[in-house]
Amino acid sequence: MNTKQRIFLERPVIFPRGVIAGVTLRNADTFPPFGFSMLKASILSQEEVQRHRHAFAEQLGVGMEHLQFQNQVHGTAVRVIEQVGEPGESDGMITATEGIVLCVSIADCGAILLYDPEHRIIAGLHSGWRGTDGNIVGKGVQILCEQFSTRPSALLAYISPCASGSQYIVRSDVADLFGDDVKHYRGAEEWTIDIRRQIQKQLLAEGVEPEHIDMAEGCSMSNDRYHSYRRDGVQSGRMIAFISLLSELEQE
Repeated sequence: MNTKQRIFLERPVIFPRGVIAGVTLRNADTFPPFGFSMLKASILSQEEVQRHRHAFAEQLGVGMEHLQFQNQVHGTAVRVIEQVGEPGESDGMITATEGIVLCVSIADCGAILLYDPEHRIIAGLHSGWRGTDGNIVGKGVQILCEQFSTRPSALLAYISPCASGSQYIVRSDVADLFGDDVKHYRGAEEWTIDIRRQIQKQLLAEGVEPEHIDMAEGCSMSNDRYHSYRRDGVQSGRMIAFISLLSELEQE
């Protein structure tokens, strides 16, 4: 693979200069046959994963040693990262350190990227139905407030593409965890849930201003520009939602 291949991304519009953020797309045409993925999943060798990570770091203009991953377990643990290290078991990361690229893996679940412009703190959270039910967003915001004196009303938030409210099918045991305003009964004991809308509600409940929330519209299941585990099963790779603070020198 030529590491000069361009990786197509979706970019949030909510963050100002000094914050680099986005979501890697599937890039099936330029990274055949399975697309671009920085996690092994079931489709890539470890060597291919390293090549993809190198291509991503090269495009961002950082070294691979700046990429911070986590071992996601669909829980609500959020860690504060002071320097890049081995992936720990968590579904959320927070850092005030410039140059660290927080990398959140998704393939139908939602990712939430947060930025506190007053204290220059960033966070990346992974929220599938379990994380959304457990309100990882609320836990992340609370840590920002307690440890970094963040004002929720100052926070800027981005909610990534994920499985949409018309496509995310669950059984009644999962649907029972959510309110009527974010679920719909399909029949035959099947429901759809809108985790993106629920995440938005959770951000608002924590005090984030409505105009500070940038919510992507893309559905990972119905649009093949995204990876989707529910659509492709073990043939699915993973997208990465990422966010990093640039130093003042890098902004010039």
